[in-house]
Amino acid sequence: LHGGCLKNVPDAHVTFVIQATKPGTRRIIPLARIDWRSVTGGHSNPRRSGSPVSGKRCTNSHHHSFDLNWLEAEGRMRGGNDLPMADDFPQEIQSFEELLRETGNLFRINNIDVVTPPKWEYELFHNG
Repeated sequence: LHGGCLKNVPDAHVTFVIQATKPGTRRIIPLARIDWRSVTGGHSNPRRSGSPVSGKRCTNSHHHSFDLNWLEAEGRMRGGNDLPMADDFPQEIQSFEELLRETGNLFRINNIDVVTPPKWEYELFHNG
């Protein structure tokens, strides 16, 4: 499990990724990813036949699931943009704690509560 966020952007732009490494190499293979309240906007799926989310535009909170990105006939993950296919969460996630619970459920991680909230820096005033 790998996670990341921006310390100056509280309660937004959080990513969790389940990754694997290919034996004998340093290559990291992403298997599933969650993007929550991305500040870069939503996600557009490429148009591909056979995918239930082909061409869909997702919101800024979405899930790149293993199932949407696994090519069964080829026995591999889709190439290109790491995990190019995503779908929206069924409901809006309101807090980091809710995000952790949902991440634990989607990634089947029983002890997700060992992940501590980020040490975000909140500003009272913003000059910009």
